[in-house]
Amino acid sequence: MPIAVFSPEVMDAVVRVMPPQPAFFKNTFFRVEKPEPTVDIRTDFYKGKRRVAPFVSDKNKAKVSQKIGFATETFTTPLVKVKDVTNIEDVMSRLPGELIQNGFNPDERAVQLLAEAMADFNEQITRREEVMISQAFFTGKIPVIGEDVHYEIDFNFTNTDTLAGTDLWDNAASVADPIEDLKGWCVTCMQNGYRKPNICVMDRTAYAAFIKRCVALGYLDQLNYLDLRIQPSVKNENLTFCGRLLDPDLEIYIYDEWYLDDWTAAGTVTEKPMVPKGKILLISTAAKTSLYYGVLVFADENAKTLRSVIANRAADSWVTKEPAARFLTLNSRPLPVPHEVDSWFVATVSATS
Repeated sequence: MPIAVFSPEVMDAVVRVMPPQPAFFKNTFFRVEKPEPTVDIRTDFYKGKRRVAPFVSDKNKAKVSQKIGFATETFTTPLVKVKDVTNIEDVMSRLPGELIQNGFNPDERAVQLLAEAMADFNEQITRREEVMISQAFFTGKIPVIGEDVHYEIDFNFTNTDTLAGTDLWDNAASVADPIEDLKGWCVTCMQNGYRKPNICVMDRTAYAAFIKRCVALGYLDQLNYLDLRIQPSVKNENLTFCGRLLDPDLEIYIYDEWYLDDWTAAGTVTEKPMVPKGKILLISTAAKTSLYYGVLVFADENAKTLRSVIANRAADSWVTKEPAARFLTLNSRPLPVPHEVDSWFVATVSATS
């Protein structure tokens, strides 16, 4: 009995076994995924608290500890959807790399087209998740802009600094001390967000300015003092480990990845970096984060009912008679939430243009 390749059960199984895509921010800082049975997510944000237990006399009752230091917000998980269409010409034509003789029959070719489309869709959605995380980290906001949708998710992030003049690391007359800057920003994270950063992600130009100032200040000659060991190694095609500082204790990375922005300016496509030029990110891998996924709902025309899927991805497919075509979509409702606001720091340290 032939397998109904485009049935919901089979497509859901295919989605579950799709290999993960490279995504540094997502895989490093948002490893906790939480599919939810709703599209609206209620989540807590922690600002921390440093209260001291009160003194009381033996004759008095204990004071009630007030639940302060966090706030609860509700966000709607944005819908991400990618669609493809396969017509009769697609399934009847030879695929790239397919044998000229004894190749696929139309049904086998349709399955191959399905697999290729699903892989491409998954890559696009993963890149959208990575963009959302980048925006959350570097701006504290996620703009949700698309067809018939335009709003902003704001995490009220405040831990930022913009250097200017001779404080810039790449200024020709710079007097900046990058090591002291990093120390101060780490202390700010501990004070405001209750986390000690252990990773520093830099734009490549910011890293070049960092090294130049360290050389100028003689830090690279003081290995026994700072143990500033710069040992670049490529972790993957877009991530470079540049070494580790021991004071402050930070691993330094350069993240070379880009995406196409076709929503900020209507009718214009602009290539943008995941790490904005001239900026650095100080963050802790121990910070509390969650990657929520809202429930996905599809119409089942055969059963004349609605089908809901609680997962990070879900596929749907349907056919039209005239013209004969099969449509395929991969859907997701991702929402990355950094719960401990101000536990990370963003600084502009060199030229941004």
